[in-house]
Parts: sequence; structure tokens; C-alpha cells
Amino acid sequence: MGKLRFSRISDIYKLVFLSLLVKMVLLPFAQTDDADAVTRIFISIDWMNDPTWIKTAIWAPFHFYLNGVALMVWDNPVFVPKIVNILFSSFMLIPFYAFTKREFNKDGALAASVFLAISPVLFRNGFLALSETPYLFFLVLTMDFISKGLKGDSARYMVLAGFSITIAAGFRYEAWLVMAIFGFLILLSGKWKQSIVFGFVALLFPVIWMYSNWLETGDALYSIHGNYHYTLVEMGNNDNVGLESRLRRIWFFPFSWMIALGPPVAFLVIKTMIGIYKKRPAIKSMVFWSVPFWVMLLFFLYNASKGVLLLQHRFTGTLVVFSLPFIAIYFKELNPKRIRQAWAFGLITVAFSFVYNTSNVTPLPRLEDQSGVAISNVINKSHLEGPCLILDFIGWQNTYFIALHSGLPQNEIVITGGAKNSAIPIKGIHKIMESFDHGLIVLEKGSRLSRALGFDEDDCSFVFENYKYQTEMLLQKKEVLVMSWGKNAKRANN
Repeated sequence: MGKLRFSRISDIYKLVFLSLLVKMVLLPFAQTDDADAVTRIFISIDWMNDPTWIKTAIWAPFHFYLNGVALMVWDNPVFVPKIVNILFSSFMLIPFYAFTKREFNKDGALAASVFLAISPVLFRNGFLALSETPYLFFLVLTMDFISKGLKGDSARYMVLAGFSITIAAGFRYEAWLVMAIFGFLILLSGKWKQSIVFGFVALLFPVIWMYSNWLETGDALYSIHGNYHYTLVEMGNNDNVGLESRLRRIWFFPFSWMIALGPPVAFLVIKTMIGIYKKRPAIKSMVFWSVPFWVMLLFFLYNASKGVLLLQHRFTGTLVVFSLPFIAIYFKELNPKRIRQAWAFGLITVAFSFVYNTSNVTPLPRLEDQSGVAISNVINKSHLEGPCLILDFIGWQNTYFIALHSGLPQNEIVITGGAKNSAIPIKGIHKIMESFDHGLIVLEKGSRLSRALGFDEDDCSFVFENYKYQTEMLLQKKEVLVMSWGKNAKRANN
């Protein structure tokens, strides 16, 4: 028995090592194709250069502290944030396995951990500088501590769970609702003292953050309202919403969850949950752990239907870690038949991620249009042509990929936003023009920026603040032009 126990323990560490190995091998081929990831890297760089307590912001601050500290160790904004997330995504398997083994069974816990490791959406997030991955690590750690606290009737583990979820809350705001769900469920379990201890510690970050926001802006919920403003006003997410769009908001997150687990595993998880509810007497602990999944799913559906939650697959990780432990019941005995099924289910999950008619679900993030690579290479080679960059919006992926890979610091780049109602950054362009007498510009023919600058394709010039700038063409990719301006060009009054 001791040998079997050691074998199972060593299996999870083998899985963690394999996850790390595979991701590090794939690291050079992963491309940062997410605009939010690049923006978070830039904010982390700002924090690295001036490490202070962030008093107010739309995004929760812990992700910037984490990446900022990592960048102090190795100042490589392309690879360091990815490596940080690779570590968190792989080591998350340990508390997930421990939780599932304790609440369900040993063999099934290993199978569930394998499915978590190969989930296409979560695997993909491990290569992007997004806050979902460290948030999920601390969320799973919270689940493990609560499980220990309830099984052993220990306040110590509830303190640890509270600390873990308050750290998760510093990464993502979903954790604020999750802590309320857990606190309520612990109270319903008759553990009112543990519920108070958990809640007191869990609320540390939300209370401090809301107070700090209130001091700075007069609005304790500035972060939440700021997110809503961007989504509804700048993105115009509720403008001209038709029936098809409304239906998509309803089915998107259930579909995304199914992609993340794979159709066979998703079906078995739902079937298992229904079986638990039908069983008499009900297994209280399993009912307990199924509630967060349904509450968060309803929360996603409600906010998506309101238009305040963007339809992005990376948000689905919360639903995955709350539901996937239930597959352990089906794989409670890893006999040859079940092992063959696990292999088949895993292959289906990964293979199907390449055929769905939706983006950002394949395991390895790659630009859909590789022209961004060619453009960033030209910019890197042309630094002598221009020490700054005016970057037109040429798509969410390529625009921010170019900014990250340009080799230029953020304060020497002006990016035109891609949100529907975002303004052209005239002040930023003015600052660039005042600070530098030459630079680079990436411009898309016929874009808002192109029209605002009065770009003349015939003589390759543009106008800004009554001055005409001649440009020199460096590269053209379809409708996108990469040009230098100012150094060897005429600058004359219009």
C-alpha cells in the first residue's frame, strides 16, 4: 500500500515535470497574440521602473507586481511573463490533484489532473502574460485549503484559504464573487466560526483596494465601473445588438467550457453531477463543490447577456477548475479500459481545438496573420531610421505584437486604439513629434489615423498640425505600410 501511495504521489510530480518540459520546448514558438497581454507587460515594465503601491487602476494590481518583480530578475519582456505563467500553470496541478484526491478518489484525481494539464484554453493561457493563470493557481490552492479545513475542522486552514483567495482577488475580480460563494457554503455547512475566519481574511484585499480607489477617485468601485465603461462605451459592446449576437452571448461560455474540457469529458462531468443530485441520500460534500460551478456559469451568462463581459475563452478557466474534479468519479479505477478512454478523450480534446469555428482556443498561441512578424523585424532593423513609432491599429493581434517586439520602450510608441469609439491619440502623436525629429510609422491605408493625417499615397506624405512630413517606404504588407519619416525627408508648411 505504501508503495502504491508513493507511486501515485510521484505520478503527479512526473506530470508537473512533463508539463514544464513540454511548455518550455514550445516556448520559442509561442507568440503573444493577445492585446491585453501586451498592455499588461507594458504596465509591469512601468512598475518595474517605479515600484510603488498602485493606488487605483481598472485592472487589479497583483499581476503587475508579479511580472514587475520577475522583470527585475531578467529584463526580457517577451519571454519572462510567459515563463512566469508556465510555472504557475504547471505547479497548479499539485494542489488540484491533492484537492481532487481528498474529495473524490486517487486514481480519478490523476486522470482529472491530466485533463487539466492538456486543456487547450488553459494550456494556451500558460504562454500569455494574462492574469488568469496565477489567479487560477491561487483559486485551486484555496479549494485545497478549504477542503482540508472542512475535513479536519481546522481554523488554520481557513486562514490559509482566506489568504489564498484574497491574493487571487488581487489578480482578478472573479475571485471577489468566489470568496462570497465559499463563505456562504462554509456557513451552510454548519461551520460558522470557520466561515467568519475565512471571510475576515479573504476580504483583506477587496477592502483595502476599494478604500484606496475611494481615496483616489471618490468611487470605491472605480475598477469595476472602469471595466464597464470600456466595454460599453469605448468598445460599444451593446451597439446594434441583433438576435444572432444575443444568442451567441448565451451559448458562448457553455461552448467555451466544452472546448476547454473536450466534448466527452464535458458530457461525463454533467452526467456525473446530475447523478450526484439524484442520489439519496445526497453526498453533501460533492453537492457542496458543485455549487461554485453553477453559480459562476450563471454569473458569466448574466454578464455576457448584459454586454459587460466580453466573449473571450480565457475567462473560462474558473468553470474548468470547478467542474473538472467530477471526472474523477468516472475514472475512479484506472484499469486498462479506462486508461484507453482517457487517452481517447485527451486526443479528442486537443484535436478538436483545431477545428472549432472560433479563435483563441488552440493550445499554442500564434498570430493568425504572420505579417506582424515581418513588420516588427523591419522596425527592429530600422531603429537608426527612427527612435520612435506611431502605430496604427491593424488588428488586435498584430498591432500589439508589433509594439511588444519593436524593441522600443513604451514611452516612444503611440498606439491607435482598436475599440470602436476610441479616440485617435493626437496628444500622444504631438508628444512624439515634439520629442523626436524623425521616427517610424505603421499605417493602414484608409484607416481613421490615415484619414486624420491626410496621408497621400501618391507622394508618400502625411500632414500633422499644419506640417507636411515626407516618408520613405520600408515595407508594404497588403494595405499596411511601414515608413520612416523626418530624418532624410522634407518638412515644410502646408
